[in-house]
Amino acid sequence: MKKSNSKILSAWEKIIKEPTVWQHLSIEKSAFYFKTDDKKIFLSSFRDKDLPASPYSLTLIGKILTKLSTFANIMSKRPGTEEVTFYSILKTPENKWFGSYFDRKILDIVSPPITWRRIEIENLIKSIIRKYIFDYNESFAFVDIGSGGGFDSLEIERVILNMNSILGEDILPQKYNILNIDIDSKWLNNNENLSKCIFGDKSRIKRCNISIFDYLNEKSYIKEFSSQNNLIVSCNGFAEFLSDENLKKLYMGIRYMTDTFSGRIHIILPFANKNKKQEELGNKIGFKFRAKEKEYMINLINDIFSDFKVSFTEKHSQIVLLIEK
Repeated sequence: MKKSNSKILSAWEKIIKEPTVWQHLSIEKSAFYFKTDDKKIFLSSFRDKDLPASPYSLTLIGKILTKLSTFANIMSKRPGTEEVTFYSILKTPENKWFGSYFDRKILDIVSPPITWRRIEIENLIKSIIRKYIFDYNESFAFVDIGSGGGFDSLEIERVILNMNSILGEDILPQKYNILNIDIDSKWLNNNENLSKCIFGDKSRIKRCNISIFDYLNEKSYIKEFSSQNNLIVSCNGFAEFLSDENLKKLYMGIRYMTDTFSGRIHIILPFANKNKKQEELGNKIGFKFRAKEKEYMINLINDIFSDFKVSFTEKHSQIVLLIEK
């Protein structure tokens, strides 16, 4: 028997007051962990010996700064990854003495934009899930492109499975589907370990270790999500690293994917706008950071998704686009 709206609302309010999966992150001895009262799961080390070589040709200042600042070293060797996001969110300088000054200075510049964008995406996804529970009473497919550790998928499951547990029945009329797509097998494995540890066999998260361009070209989503009418897509981080041509190709592929869904569509596309301080820092160090012009990005999205509603929020030279239909 379906619970009353008041009981559903009460369960929702209880769950959103609980710690999110992001709030279980911690740093210990130059490594990231997922910690609860009774669990401590290793995620990734950012000791210099455990990081890959930098893909950038660093300037002299960059070589010095990456020796002094842990955060600069992470950004240099793991650009656009979970390690950068996690260190930025936790804001816990690892360096001691003189180096901590430089680590803090870089965090002061880089952390606010990354942290705001991360929280904005998290809140936007949660607001969409709330609509599916309270307004639509329908299920959905959630696809996280460039998912990394897939913390958004874990947070969706935390909310839905805890709702089911409190109410004693499934909150959605049919099973949802979640797919994390990433070329980084290490972080996909981390997502699998976390989902098993937190949710056990109740987890419905699937993972695909493949280039997003290959995934979209193969169109395996047609069969994979044949039981779903509604689609939610999160595509975070690509705009800063792809050429204009490849970025357009990516967005066109997402657009074609939406054509196979007959119901509601929500697409979250964050990107960094031009930021003078960040560009100056990147030039001094030797980082290649491809921030896009806001006008170019808005026009590109409006052209590709011409029959969709497009809105956005903006702060710290970060823009989070919401495309819906």
